[in-house]
Amino acid sequence: MKLDLGTPEKFSFTYTFIRNTWFLPWFKFWYKDITIVGKQNIDRKTPTILAINHQNTAMDPLILCGTVFRQISWLARADLYNKKFLIPILHWLKILPIFRKRDGVKNLGENDIIFEKVVEIISNKKLVGIFPEGTHWGFRRLRPTRKAIPRIVCLAEEKNNYDMDINVNPVGIYYDDYQDIRTNIFIKIGEPIPMRQFFNSLQENPQVAENEIKDAIEKGMRETMIDIPQTDETYYTAEGLRIICRKKTSEKFSFSGNKQEREFLADKKTVEIIEKETEKNPSFLSDIKRIVDEYEKALIRTDFSNTLVEQKGSDAFNVIWNCMKLIALFPLFIIGTAVHIINYAAMVKLGKTLTKDPQFKNSIMFVCGALIKTIIHGLYIALWLIFVPLPWWTVFFMIASLYFLWTIFIDYPRLLKRTIQAFRFNFGYASKNADIQKLIEQHDAIENAYTKCID
Repeated sequence: MKLDLGTPEKFSFTYTFIRNTWFLPWFKFWYKDITIVGKQNIDRKTPTILAINHQNTAMDPLILCGTVFRQISWLARADLYNKKFLIPILHWLKILPIFRKRDGVKNLGENDIIFEKVVEIISNKKLVGIFPEGTHWGFRRLRPTRKAIPRIVCLAEEKNNYDMDINVNPVGIYYDDYQDIRTNIFIKIGEPIPMRQFFNSLQENPQVAENEIKDAIEKGMRETMIDIPQTDETYYTAEGLRIICRKKTSEKFSFSGNKQEREFLADKKTVEIIEKETEKNPSFLSDIKRIVDEYEKALIRTDFSNTLVEQKGSDAFNVIWNCMKLIALFPLFIIGTAVHIINYAAMVKLGKTLTKDPQFKNSIMFVCGALIKTIIHGLYIALWLIFVPLPWWTVFFMIASLYFLWTIFIDYPRLLKRTIQAFRFNFGYASKNADIQKLIEQHDAIENAYTKCID
């Protein structure tokens, strides 16, 4: 393959313009709450590589593009470059190919050319994003990483007489839900790992240095993400405990930050506590697995949330307030449905049709939704300018209203469902419904078993 890598090291005005005017609005309304901490850890004056965990295919780089306001170059699977019509788009998106064994052993040597290009990019103080795990998967666990970053560091320092002083910033992306829209995301950018600490090893034994760099990156990445170490069926038990016992962990430890950050820290602490308890008592997760499974199945069967059970219902004022919001927003929901139902139905259909990979579904929906939205919104803008007797600049208010109606269209049914669930639970709790009493007993039993681990 003859490689044409473009010029990702150069600043692109069109990239920034389209990102800020077309991509960002859709991105900001695709998710409900986006929290990023640690931006200050990226040193603008130092050559920097971002080492990012990979759980949600194309959404992972898109999320960094939407939250880190510098232009990032990426390494991605080389087979994308097999489609010639995509190459100009890949150049514009600053995506470079990386070859794997499945791309043919004879092509692996091309990676040296790619790595030299990466060195050129970071030499110009531009950011490069790499997913050291290589491929995505839908588990909250870090897999063994590849050696792309260590090889790039070795090449860069050797070419620059060990005077380049590269930083690697580990980055963790945490999704409430991989597949759904209007959910929450938490991004943590860790403190830089200075590569200068490996200079002696790099000069004496590059292979040893590569392993040391790889280990340091994995350690840094684990600190920025939820990393559940279990690899058997008890993984799902630990994942369940992470949610069920989040409130108990938060009460026990005083975490700072906003709601998203506090929940992330509580989840990490819960996973840490479970791991320590499992080291002392290897059968801990196996012993508690049955009741966690039964409790989670009962939540699905009764259509209640863990939050309702642990709080033993919803505050009456909150339920009344939600009812008032539902009444007030109903006309806007009807309008939002009329405006967005075609866009929504089309992107959901395409998401189901174009991929069988659950982690890729959200990415397909995001891209297809953005393209369909562009066409439909363009039609609305044309009709507005032609038929509405108002100044042309009012079209910006119309566009803002379309995005607002999108949030109402998506969020209203969920608010309605939560309110109905709260009514049902409160009534059942007051009347001592057997299913609800059983749920509370199961939750308390799980919480009590977990509490013994932290007391």
